[in-house]
Amino acid sequence: MYRWDVVNRLVESCVGGASGADGSCCTIMSCHDAGGRRRYEDSEFTLRVYPGALSEGTIYCPITARKVTSAAEVIERVIERLQLDRARLYVLAEVKEFGGEEWILNPCDCPAQRMMLWPRMALENRLGGEDYRFLLREKDLDGSIRYGNLQMWLRVTEERRRMVERGLLPQPPAGQYVADLCALPDLNERTLLENLRGRFRQEKIYTYVGGILIVVNPFKFLPIYNPKYVKMYDNHRLGKLEPHIYAVADAAYHAMLQRRRNQCIVISGESGSGKTQSTNFLIHHLTALSQKGFASGVEQIILGAGPVLEAFGNAKTAHNNNSSRFGKFIQVNYQESGTVRGAYVEKYLLEKSRLVYQEHNERNYHVFYYLLAGASEEERKAFHLLKPEEYHYLNQITKKVHRQHWGNYCETELDCFMVEGEDLKHDFERLQLAMEMVGFLPTTRKQIFSLLSAILLLGNIRYKKKTYRDDSIDICNPEVLPIVSELLEVKEEMLFEALTTRKTVAVGERLIVPYKLAEAGTVRDSMAKSLYGALFDWIVFRTNHALLYNKDLEDSDKILSIGVLDIFGFEDYENNSFEQFCINFANETLQHYFNQHVFKLEQEEYRSEGISWHMIDYIDNTTCINLISKKPTALLHLLDEECNFPQASNQTLLDKFKRQHEGSGYIEFPAVMEPAFIIRHYAGKVKYSVKDFREKNTDHMRPDIVALLKSSRNAFICGLMGIDPVATFRWAVIRAYFRALVAFREAGKRHKEKKTTTSGSDGPVQNQKSVDTFSFLHHPVHQRSLEILQRCKDDKYNSCISRRNPRTPLSDLQGTNTLGDKISRRCERVSSFSSHEEEGIFVNSMNNKLLERAQGILMRNKNYKAKPSLPKHLLDVKSLKYLSCLTLHDRITKSLLHLHKKKKPPSISAQFNVSLNKLMETLGQSEPYFVKCIRSNAEKLPLRFNDALVLRQLRYTGMLETVRIQRSGYSIKYSFQ
Repeated sequence: MYRWDVVNRLVESCVGGASGADGSCCTIMSCHDAGGRRRYEDSEFTLRVYPGALSEGTIYCPITARKVTSAAEVIERVIERLQLDRARLYVLAEVKEFGGEEWILNPCDCPAQRMMLWPRMALENRLGGEDYRFLLREKDLDGSIRYGNLQMWLRVTEERRRMVERGLLPQPPAGQYVADLCALPDLNERTLLENLRGRFRQEKIYTYVGGILIVVNPFKFLPIYNPKYVKMYDNHRLGKLEPHIYAVADAAYHAMLQRRRNQCIVISGESGSGKTQSTNFLIHHLTALSQKGFASGVEQIILGAGPVLEAFGNAKTAHNNNSSRFGKFIQVNYQESGTVRGAYVEKYLLEKSRLVYQEHNERNYHVFYYLLAGASEEERKAFHLLKPEEYHYLNQITKKVHRQHWGNYCETELDCFMVEGEDLKHDFERLQLAMEMVGFLPTTRKQIFSLLSAILLLGNIRYKKKTYRDDSIDICNPEVLPIVSELLEVKEEMLFEALTTRKTVAVGERLIVPYKLAEAGTVRDSMAKSLYGALFDWIVFRTNHALLYNKDLEDSDKILSIGVLDIFGFEDYENNSFEQFCINFANETLQHYFNQHVFKLEQEEYRSEGISWHMIDYIDNTTCINLISKKPTALLHLLDEECNFPQASNQTLLDKFKRQHEGSGYIEFPAVMEPAFIIRHYAGKVKYSVKDFREKNTDHMRPDIVALLKSSRNAFICGLMGIDPVATFRWAVIRAYFRALVAFREAGKRHKEKKTTTSGSDGPVQNQKSVDTFSFLHHPVHQRSLEILQRCKDDKYNSCISRRNPRTPLSDLQGTNTLGDKISRRCERVSSFSSHEEEGIFVNSMNNKLLERAQGILMRNKNYKAKPSLPKHLLDVKSLKYLSCLTLHDRITKSLLHLHKKKKPPSISAQFNVSLNKLMETLGQSEPYFVKCIRSNAEKLPLRFNDALVLRQLRYTGMLETVRIQRSGYSIKYSFQ
């Protein structure tokens, strides 16, 4: 349970005292839950709303609210408590973790739900903070929000700047550091570094290089993201005001509207340089610009999608406690008016090998630690959870004695299990709420957590050789198999067979061959990685479905968009493998994209215009990219060739690299006999070990494993294994239809029998309770059936139903759904069969109203009130087809190794290369903005500036040459005829 301070429920009046106009005190949430762990739906919370200047002498107003209490209800209670003027318009503003920036809540938003997403530190009683609070603001009739004296402050600032430019006010002193590095009088590495260091010590982390923004990560929160900065950078030319991430977002937004062209913001930097945080600032500010301060549905889903993707895709590494182990491209789509119409998240190369192995001082993905620390006792029993050190996939690091305890389960913890300031229990609750915001139902969340437990237990399966046979293996701990089979809902015998033997074809005959001892462990890990990869793909797919704008499926209008690229940073660890090779190749390609726009295309335009121009040299990494990706001798192509030879090995792969590229200046080979090679990247030399290169490049799902998982009785796991989401959805609809048909036929028989037995009784029939007759409807298996019945009652089906005979079977009505001709014919055959049954529930005229009675049961639900009858973001064929077309290039986890086909599926590197090319094509069709993130120190200390580390990053990004061309070039270009 959260460590929330309990506020006295006897507080009836508002707390008085002096308060600033902006209500800068910290908001406190308190839970009236004295008895252990209760569900949020039954809990009450105390919201502290800060009225600021609207109520002089009042610091905050405590309001009791539930999880479903809307913002409109909270505002009404505040107005009544403070006796405010009801003739005015008020809104509730939430100050989030992003630097105190205000987000206006819609009347239907639930403040308690949004507050549950706050971190643990914000939920404790800390009155000195300035972030995480609710403010009461006054709204004008035009929709603008009053922020006090903000406009006066902006006007004075602008007038002072103009007077300085005209010479009416003195220039800043000589020691003043410039906001744009192009304004440096003496340009060299020393002055570049001194200017960045000086601004950093003044807590100015943003600096321009013309239209390029440099961000130096301070590893500390800075109060430069409050509403006055949001308003200050609204519709201003880039470079007119002090450098800020908001200025880049505003420039991209208004350039998109004015020029009617897509924009993109490319964020690059090392791991730990603050790329993800910068992405969060940009996405939320772009959404706020389009909605004029109001939080839209898209913004809320993105808010929930962030913690979900972070939990399943981020992990602790040696350089970063919250490192993204996948790349993502977030595209926000706009209407021509500038309002958000939808969004799309595209992911790149999830590091699946981390699931089964981690280096020293690193962790597995966050979600496993959240689940083990935050699950209740009931969940621990249902999911068969163990102590964290009892999992092979989690205990591969050195143990040490620790004073703190892991929950209530152990007195020692593994090294780096815990991160300083981390509350895993709170993070688990925050994750569950975020999944609910994205649209994951409680049953779906349980299925996800059950699958995570099965993945962890798979790693605990150990093998041994049988004593009486040399070519056969057995499982050392067979007691794990029943638990895994129960969680996956597959037969134990089939699971054992899939983990110990493989099927092969020889001379037209199918053979069953036992795995060798080393092969069995690889197959076990491959199954775990395939399950986790498929789960991550499913989460991204469902998130995109929630972000989808339905009119995009029909409208052919051009969609304006702004894309934000947050891809994994350049990595150089002690042991670099296949993942680092792909990651650094992606960074090499992005650096080439930067060079093309900043250097090559710019200078070629000057020469074509006949401008006298002295060419500025820059490091062109085209040769390095060709070494890795250009056929037929590229490293990736040679790797794919070796993967096609059964007798190939890591040494043969290395020998082929040597024969083809030994004389190249971008690849080296160690003098000693070491299975490794060295690539000279733009950021420096990196040594890669060829160990497991081939295995990771062909990490496909074997057909016997796929057949095992598709035999699961759990429809969720079967859906994960489906290659085509549309086909998977159609089969789910067919299964739901037949379940509904059988259920209602059986219910009709029982209802008829009960009517017959009760017809002769003296008492009136209407007094008989019919809840037992329909008790089967409350069973979770039939919930999907009820949803289909509810959908049949929609208005769009009324015209079709009214023209049919009232006694038409339900199967005929379901046959009107366009699931394809073949499915329609099957439904017609079933309906004709059911119509000949003498005791069918649809033949007897007395039972024709069963459908209406089932509808009545749904309506009598006490929680029904103003809620929609169906969950949000329901799947349909049209939206699935649309999303499937967007992700055709990404089938990494869906690549099956078929035994009867000679042609093998594309390798992991080939699919990653296709995804990367698609990304570069998207960026090439957009106008780019560049944000360069710099890591200030390696120890993650606040406001610590390491000269050597920063200078190294400035050198390999070519920042000195970038300043030269930006200063010497022409930032403004006019077209003429």
